[in-house]
Amino acid sequence: MKPINEITLNTVFGNKRIAVFCCNILDFDSEIDILTTSAFCRSYHPTPRTMFEALLSAGISVDELAENPEIDLREPCNIWLSQEVTDSRIPVKRIGCVEMRSFTDYYTERLSVEKRLLASIKAYFQMLDIAATKDIPMETVALPLLGGGVQKISSDLTMIPIINECIEFLKRNPLVKEVYLIEYDAAKAYKFALALEKSYAVYRERSSGTYSSADGKLEDSMAFLSYSSKDRNVADNLCAKLEARGLKVWYAPRNIHSNDYASAIVDAIGKCTHFIVILSKNSMESEHVLNEIDLAFKYMKNIRFLPLRIDSEEMVPAFSYYLSRQHWMEACPPVELKLEEFVKRVMEEF
Repeated sequence: MKPINEITLNTVFGNKRIAVFCCNILDFDSEIDILTTSAFCRSYHPTPRTMFEALLSAGISVDELAENPEIDLREPCNIWLSQEVTDSRIPVKRIGCVEMRSFTDYYTERLSVEKRLLASIKAYFQMLDIAATKDIPMETVALPLLGGGVQKISSDLTMIPIINECIEFLKRNPLVKEVYLIEYDAAKAYKFALALEKSYAVYRERSSGTYSSADGKLEDSMAFLSYSSKDRNVADNLCAKLEARGLKVWYAPRNIHSNDYASAIVDAIGKCTHFIVILSKNSMESEHVLNEIDLAFKYMKNIRFLPLRIDSEEMVPAFSYYLSRQHWMEACPPVELKLEEFVKRVMEEF
């Protein structure tokens, strides 16, 4: 089966591949050592039109596999890896599962659904690193677009962060050689393919230590990205889009390489040419974001302010003091549809 997009990573373990496929998982014709699935917490019922129903029709009962996993980290992390599958009519050897917490539990008040999914994905890949130390055969891992079905998780905000996790995972895992990103819906599959292209472009530039642009005008420019950690998904996506256009972006914690967090931020704001702040209820409750805005205003003669508002929360007085006269762009949900427009506006600065 031919992928709609693929990349090759050069790692210390040899060349590895990430490929995007548009197909039904039952029609996939390559061997899959570990097929990744998602479920609500402790819920493996084969609901109609779900992957669990499709797997059951192929002879794989996730419900039964969940009774005796090879690796069981459900209690601390809501992830697990099955024993080897037998009597399957599709070339899948094991099932890995990422479980979503109940929407009514305590964590719902603290973390967005998308952020909880990404935290689970990170933990899931770490579990596969543990599996590698146990010499569990795992050259290929399939990862459908998790959470987009009955869980209704926004794929627009999770695609790029998930791909970034895939890249980091392949760089460090000695056994896995290929990750297959599989999506049945054609429109989502092609968005997955485009996200892969963008993430890989940023990865290559970071690896080479250079940032390029078509006309060279961005070489002396750098954007500082200020945001609440609760809006990390939006920040990750915005950073990837800007860096794919050739603009250097500084944001924490990615660009902090010492224990002196405060000094690193002060130094970066002093060097930046553009200050992008993601305005939201979360950021307006963050003292860190307000401190960064205050610092940026001290260098106002040399910095261009570019606020991006992602919800309709009324501006609190402290933020209004600094930003009431600034022109901001509205990017209320669906945020992803507005990010490209915002990036275009930022690049027009050059």
